[in-house]
Amino acid sequence: MPTNEEILTYIKQGDSFKQSDNLTAAISEFQKALKIAPDNVEVLYKLGQIYEIKGDQEEESAFYVLSQHAYEKVVTKDPNNAEAHNALITLGVKQNRIDELIKLYKEKLTKYPDNKIIADSVKKLTTISFVSIPPSSTDRGDRRGCAKIFLDYIFPFIGIVPLLLGTMIPKIKILQSLGIIILLTYLLYKFSTAKKSSKRKKW
Repeated sequence: MPTNEEILTYIKQGDSFKQSDNLTAAISEFQKALKIAPDNVEVLYKLGQIYEIKGDQEEESAFYVLSQHAYEKVVTKDPNNAEAHNALITLGVKQNRIDELIKLYKEKLTKYPDNKIIADSVKKLTTISFVSIPPSSTDRGDRRGCAKIFLDYIFPFIGIVPLLLGTMIPKIKILQSLGIIILLTYLLYKFSTAKKSSKRKKW
């Protein structure tokens, strides 16, 4: 009969393969662990990470779908798992699923109205959706240029200031969350633009 020690062995081997960039072998080890403990959130999360990395490397959306399913299982079994919620949001940007996620997370918030992590996720998704609105006209180069300057240079500064203030002054700690949301949005924006740029080079 399988034991917890066997599960830990598979997890350890999977982590080792991940570090050496042998992702196929890592997937195999984590799947072995899931056969023993299909509800293990640690293994599901790690498997989701591997699938996401595979999706990034091979630019294959099927891996993103597998990653999405793994992360969704984690947040279903553990609604307070902040890492899994953030991973779902980051993955959602790559999949262009932000509007869908906003709807899903608002439904989750109705189910868990006192869950701060889910409430924060709704705020993050709403902010990302707001800054991702495409321009209404393709011939407004000046506006796009101004927007790029704002997003590349001013926007991250706007995030750093409330983050530092919220960290240093306990009375306005709420600014810390706002700063984190803004910086997360900035990082996702940089990731998406970098990915688009690399695709253009391939073309």
